[in-house]
Amino acid sequence: MVDENQEVDTSNIDSQSSTGIQGFTSDMRRKIAEFESRRAVDNLLAAPKMIRRELQEMSVFGMLTRFPAASVAFCLLVTLFFALESGLTDQWTGERSMNVNGDLQAFLPDGSQVAADIEMVEDDWTTNVMIIYVESGKRNITNQEILTQMDELERTLNWQVSDEGIDDNIIYVLSISSVVKEINSSAPRVADAFIQNAGDACPLEGACEDLADNASDVIKDLADIVGGYNIPDDQARIDQIIGELPDNARQKLVRDVGKTENGTLTNEESGYGWNRAVIIIGVAGTDADGDGEPDIPIPDLIAQTQQLIDNLGAQNNWQGETKKECAENPECLDLTMTLTGPVPITNAVTEYTFALFWKIFPVGVVAVAGVLFLFHCDILQTGTPRFKQGVQVVIIAGLPTLCSVFTTLGIIGWTNYEVTMTVIIVGPIILALGVSYGLHITNRYAESKGTPREKMALALQSTGRAVFLSAVTTVIGFVSLILTPMAPIKTVGISLAGGIIVVYLFTMVMVPNLTMLLDLQKPAHPPPKIFVAAVRAPIRWNRLALSVFIILMLFSGLVSRTNVVEDVNLLEMAPQEEPAVSKMITYSEEFEGGQVGMMLVEADIAAEPEFLASSGGKDPYESLEKIHTLTNMTNSVDQTTAVSVVFLMEAIGVSLNASGEDLSQWCDLFPEETIPHQVCMIIFGQEVDEDASFWEVLDTLDDGERLGTETQSFLISVFYDGLTPELRHFFVSKDFQRSLIYIDMPFMPVKQTQAAAEEINDYSDFMTELGFRPSNLVGVAAVTIDVNNLIVGSQWQSLGFALLFTVITLGFVFRDARYAILTTFPVIFTVAMQWFVMDQQSVTLSLVTVMIGSILVGVGVDFSIHIANRVRELGGSLEAIQDSCASTGMSLFEATVVTSAGMMTAFLIPIPALKPFVLVIITLLIFAAISALLLLPAIYATFVKEGWGLAGGSDAMRRKAGLAGGVKAVSATRDAAESYDAVLLANADDAW
Repeated sequence: MVDENQEVDTSNIDSQSSTGIQGFTSDMRRKIAEFESRRAVDNLLAAPKMIRRELQEMSVFGMLTRFPAASVAFCLLVTLFFALESGLTDQWTGERSMNVNGDLQAFLPDGSQVAADIEMVEDDWTTNVMIIYVESGKRNITNQEILTQMDELERTLNWQVSDEGIDDNIIYVLSISSVVKEINSSAPRVADAFIQNAGDACPLEGACEDLADNASDVIKDLADIVGGYNIPDDQARIDQIIGELPDNARQKLVRDVGKTENGTLTNEESGYGWNRAVIIIGVAGTDADGDGEPDIPIPDLIAQTQQLIDNLGAQNNWQGETKKECAENPECLDLTMTLTGPVPITNAVTEYTFALFWKIFPVGVVAVAGVLFLFHCDILQTGTPRFKQGVQVVIIAGLPTLCSVFTTLGIIGWTNYEVTMTVIIVGPIILALGVSYGLHITNRYAESKGTPREKMALALQSTGRAVFLSAVTTVIGFVSLILTPMAPIKTVGISLAGGIIVVYLFTMVMVPNLTMLLDLQKPAHPPPKIFVAAVRAPIRWNRLALSVFIILMLFSGLVSRTNVVEDVNLLEMAPQEEPAVSKMITYSEEFEGGQVGMMLVEADIAAEPEFLASSGGKDPYESLEKIHTLTNMTNSVDQTTAVSVVFLMEAIGVSLNASGEDLSQWCDLFPEETIPHQVCMIIFGQEVDEDASFWEVLDTLDDGERLGTETQSFLISVFYDGLTPELRHFFVSKDFQRSLIYIDMPFMPVKQTQAAAEEINDYSDFMTELGFRPSNLVGVAAVTIDVNNLIVGSQWQSLGFALLFTVITLGFVFRDARYAILTTFPVIFTVAMQWFVMDQQSVTLSLVTVMIGSILVGVGVDFSIHIANRVRELGGSLEAIQDSCASTGMSLFEATVVTSAGMMTAFLIPIPALKPFVLVIITLLIFAAISALLLLPAIYATFVKEGWGLAGGSDAMRRKAGLAGGVKAVSATRDAAESYDAVLLANADDAW
């Protein structure tokens, strides 16, 4: 039995084995028959690359998302640290975090001749100037009571006269008050100067010096009787002094600007004489401790000066409770003094810029958040709002961007990197651009399936490097600004480029973790029908579309560009609400001043009293006469006022016999027919008119009838010593080898400024000769012209760099130079249209608007990249072009609206130069979106219809060889690995 059973089992086993072998054989034959060798080979070849890249991505992804909450908390802590250095707390702490340079010289490039000329002037003089603008409502400025108020303020500020600012930080004060005091006290100083110079020139050293000292003591004792350094009590004496001033000097110090009611000029004359005056103050910036900073910081000096003005006004009843009350009260002076000038304006730009920014920036945050919520709460798509979803998107896309703004500005403050006020636009631009990066990743995550980690891994795989490409091209546009030679534009370029890098880093760290923590559930929606219909037109009528765009571009480049003028207005770069700025505008209009300038004259005007020694051929009067001639020439230039040391010679009387008494007995001490005797008779005798000035007498002595050059030199030496050192040094260097001609003109269009400056420089060149070398115009006007000449060249330079490197970058990414160039065409069109937009909106090319082109390259290329990558992904057919543009249209619309909302924040900044910049940028952003949606498909359609193909390289060869057919086949074979190589963006539905 056992044997029989064993035989049965054995037979069953054999039967089953045979059946199994046959089934296996059949299955193998079927699988071999179904085997696709081409697909197997492709997969085999792609496997190592896929494995390697997947491991790399999972490693990066694992690093980014291993600790979501901790990663987000770390980013917030970093933001908090840098926020404290960003200027956010300045309005509460009173300290300045940002190193903002508001100095006019910051606008000049390295190696500028204008900057070199300014440095030459600063060897002997200060260019740090404050101006106190004086307005009198019912009394003549030269009224003794008003002059006394000005004198009191000047004495309080400049309490140590002629100390070169060592004790009081004030080098000089020039005003109608100080000139009256100077001339009123000139008589005893001139007499004393004559005695001392005569003593120095006398060959009998001991006896002459003793006699001179005794006579000097007598004169000093009588100084207050003859005339002291104060405002005379006698109004007639004041009127006499002011009446003898040269017109150009008087117009520089006082004006009658007419009568104004409610901001409207009702009468060209005030009815009571001069009603405006200026007090010009030279600031020393003394650095006794050698730490590189003024002993009295400029902000403190400005605050002290303003406090003094306020205190004096309150004590002396300058203004009543109301304007009407002051007008009716005879004891109210109706006097206003406002601090302005280059130094206060520089300080206002420095202090005010970021204080204002942090007040306005929250408005931009709310605007961007509102637009994000509107687009992503589904109310536009379905009509039913999903509040939770909208808030989640605002947090996910907005919080990293907000952190990026704080961090970027904080890094600038923490590193003490010197910036100018133009960096204020960095915040709105970064805020506007940064949110789109987070949206790409967020939307891709929302449409993926699986666990949060799986969905985020897919999102980063498909959009991570796409976001990187967007960041790189944007940085290229901003970096191009660094090539410009002007610091304000360089700092914007560096700050914006650094800001985009910060945005990218925060986006890649925070967005994945925030998205998974909030577990965003956001459905995808089909593109609106309006975009589907819009993109069909340029594809169907591609030639007509191209013609329209080409005509617009040519019109902009050939017609509109010639209408756009360059006009650098430095006052428009400052906050208009600041009193220092607004009053400088008033000063420019009413005094035809503000663009303070000077001409440096290198000529020996030293005068020696040694009348018995040989002059060695020196003739100081000859050089002074040339200075006088050059000053008169400069005064002939329209809207230009010039003064030199000669104006003091014309204003100060040389004769001291105004009392009618014969003081010539002093002259008997000197032998007749000698120079001291002749000069003594001029000063103390009655040989000249009692009203004759030093300049008139010098001109008379030039007729050759007297002892000529020696007499003139002696008299000039007396004049120099008769001035206070403070006022003398205002015009003449200490060694008398260099002097200044002060030139003032109003802020006006740069073309007028340039014409005036060229005329002044022509006069300077005409007067140049051996021993007399006047410089070209130095100062604000020269800076304006130099900067204006640079902005056009720098615009083309930065634009060329931005476009070239954008094409190169896209060429590397697409591995197809032709496709990269085609993709850049809409950006070129948008940049070209800036002249059309600027012409239509009457916007000038300025220090701010010159940056528009480069910024648009950085911003606008993103629009084209969206469509270009989508077209490439779908195979490059007409259907692919239409689908890509239609589905991406809403994304571009959202990006344009969000960016515009962020940029509109700058409209609230009261700096006129920023408003046209923002308006043009927003308009051109619309052009960028339109050109990407209409021009780019027209270009692509033309290439497809003509059979030229869109993609080159291996992809084109594959299609031509028939290895893949149709859009679906191409799309199917491009798996994740190939998507990586092409750096494809997310689905066009992503941002919608």
